[in-house]
Amino acid sequence: MDAEKIKGRVCFGGLDLSSTTDITAFVLVFPPIPGDDKYYVLPYFWLPEETLDLKVRRDHVPYDIWQSQGYLLTTEGNVIHYGFIEKFIEELGQDYNIQEIAFDRWGAVQMVQNLEGLGFTVVPFSQGFKDMSPPTKELMKLALEKRIAHGGYPVLSWTMDNIHIRTDPAGNIKSDKAKSTEKIDGAVALIMVLDRCIRNEGVSDKSVYDERGLLAF
Repeated sequence: MDAEKIKGRVCFGGLDLSSTTDITAFVLVFPPIPGDDKYYVLPYFWLPEETLDLKVRRDHVPYDIWQSQGYLLTTEGNVIHYGFIEKFIEELGQDYNIQEIAFDRWGAVQMVQNLEGLGFTVVPFSQGFKDMSPPTKELMKLALEKRIAHGGYPVLSWTMDNIHIRTDPAGNIKSDKAKSTEKIDGAVALIMVLDRCIRNEGVSDKSVYDERGLLAF
C-alpha cells in the first residue's frame, strides 16, 4: 500500500486512548471508491519513550523492534504525551481528508475538546454490544473477502490476534478487553472507525446496516 497514492482522499479516524503508560492507537480508514472496493488502513501507535525497554522485558513484546522499523512511535517522557498525538493528528489532517474521528468516551474528554478546537469532527463511540457488534461483524466479513488492505503492519496484526470475542444471548459480539490476553487498542480503533466509514457511505445512502441487518458468522 502506497500512502502517497491515498493522500487527499476522504477517510475516517478511530482513536483508542490508553492509560498514560500504555499503547495509544489511532487508525485511519479510507473507504472504497469507484473501481476500488478495498478499505485502506493506516494505523499509528504510541508508547512513552522512557518505558519502552521496560515494557519489552516485562511484556515480552518486540516494541523496540517495531519502533526501529517505524511501526511504533514514542512520545517523550515516561507517560503518553497527548499533546504530541494531537499535533500528529493535526498534521495528518493536512495530508488526508479526515471526515470524522470516533473515540472511546473513557478518559478522552480533554483530548476530544482539543481535537475539536483544531477543527475535527469527533464522534463518541460506546464500547457496548449495541455499537460494537455491527462493525465487528462487518470487519470479519470484509477480512474474509480480502477487502481490508492494511499493509501488513505488525502492531495492528498483533492487536487483532489478541482479541477475545464476547457474545451476548442475542448473538451480538464485541471485543472483550478484560479477557483479551494482550493489548487490543489498534483492533478497537479499527472497529470504531470502520463503523463511521460504513455509516457515512454516500451522503444520501442508507447505512448498509439498515439495508441488510446484522451479519451472522
